[in-house]
Amino acid sequence: MYLVTAEQMRQADRMTIQELGIPEMVLMENAGKAVVEFLQETFTDLTEKAITIVAGAGNNGGDALVAARYLHLLGVPVKVFIYADRELSPSAKQNYEILSRLPVKMYWLDSENSMHLLKVTVNYSDIFIDGLLGTGVNRDVSGQMEQIIDIANRRSCVKVAIDVPSGLNSDTGEIWGRCLKADYTVALAQPKRGHMLNKGMKYCGQVVVKEIGIPNEIYEKLNLNCQIIDENCLKPCKEPRNRSSHKGSFGHLLAVGGSMGMSGAMTLTAQAALRSGVGLVSCAVPESVQLHVAVNVPEAMVQPLPEGSRFSMAAIEPLQELLRGKKAVVAGPGMGTGEATGAMIREILKNDRCPVVIDADGLNTAEQWLEEAGQAQMPVILTPHPGEMARLTGMETSYIQNNRLAAAQEFAQKKQVWLVLKGANTIVAAPDGRLYMNVIDSPALAVAGSGDVLAGIIGAFLAQGMQPEDACCAAVYVHGLAGKHVAEIIGEVSSKASDIISSIPTILMG
Repeated sequence: MYLVTAEQMRQADRMTIQELGIPEMVLMENAGKAVVEFLQETFTDLTEKAITIVAGAGNNGGDALVAARYLHLLGVPVKVFIYADRELSPSAKQNYEILSRLPVKMYWLDSENSMHLLKVTVNYSDIFIDGLLGTGVNRDVSGQMEQIIDIANRRSCVKVAIDVPSGLNSDTGEIWGRCLKADYTVALAQPKRGHMLNKGMKYCGQVVVKEIGIPNEIYEKLNLNCQIIDENCLKPCKEPRNRSSHKGSFGHLLAVGGSMGMSGAMTLTAQAALRSGVGLVSCAVPESVQLHVAVNVPEAMVQPLPEGSRFSMAAIEPLQELLRGKKAVVAGPGMGTGEATGAMIREILKNDRCPVVIDADGLNTAEQWLEEAGQAQMPVILTPHPGEMARLTGMETSYIQNNRLAAAQEFAQKKQVWLVLKGANTIVAAPDGRLYMNVIDSPALAVAGSGDVLAGIIGAFLAQGMQPEDACCAAVYVHGLAGKHVAEIIGEVSSKASDIISSIPTILMG
């Protein structure tokens, strides 16, 4: 499944119509029918619901008119209000003419009286269906459209948006002056980027994707570069293991980090890696925290390195020896931001023997090693949260949050690294410009140590031989599902990072 822009969706529509000969009316018919199928799946007593539909002049309005017809055929009491500040689109006009031949109540929103009638009707409606604007909005909502949206937002009925809530920028998730606050959004054909970005998550409610008859071959021709991470990403993690395999068959991960007061970060990273199927884990930690990590992760081999207040420059030589024979490295959790941190990460990157994940404190010393990261012969994966991403780029955190896809893509391409931008709907960006977004997550993940857990999962998958694309996407999906599982069994409030680790086996066995 792809995450598309409005223009990409328009291109897909055009190619389907022009190259395959599927008429626009057929796509509109499928769209309206899909909306009603969603309503039937969601409301078992649909025929007892009073439904109000607002349709605009464009094809989004045409979809709404088709939905009205199918609801009428089901015996659902439906009233349709049409707002048109221009002539109806040809397909919308045709569906209006069809609907006008049926005993469905339709009203034009062209006067104060009609607006008052809408207000009264919505007061007594169970469901409000928004077919006003869709992806066609390109300016601030104002005038009567603003009034229509306000009327719906102020009522307690269930609000269902067709494709995109009216007033939402379908590319950026920004609000165009005023926006319908939907309980559900029925995304047609593919989810839109605005559903998952900025205020889109708040205003779209639950997003449900429905097919409308556009074949996959059309999307392949468009070379779409942003995909939704889904359960298919877990296939490499669930392949049956050979019964004659041994611990060396599943890779050896080196985790470098920890310091006095932050030894728990290494503990979480190592535990998460072990739960994610890696055969061996070695932890390179300062001497002062060796015992703490060894006691809390008895399955790991814990190697003490010389330290000052944290790591010291004297740790670099023994680190070189520890890098031998490793299949992946995770560096940074709990490491501190002293001079030795940057020097050690630079040494790891020069090693060029295996993939490297750089997380947490390691990212905050990027000025010492970022150039080497782009020149490394092996994959380098950076895993910043928005604040760390802001420091990496020199931009404001608010800018990063408002431009997550673009910021991740630009950085990964420019620096030639893999980037995992954490947060709600974690993004994976490839050096060649490809993007992946995880839409499975939970507030249960918003806890200290959650990022250390994710770094450990990525490192474990890399150590087992997975390619960076597969390792990053599978890891963020496992992480998201684990957070969801924790929310279900413990709750979003009481969760902690170790609960996420405990949920990993459930996800990988499921």
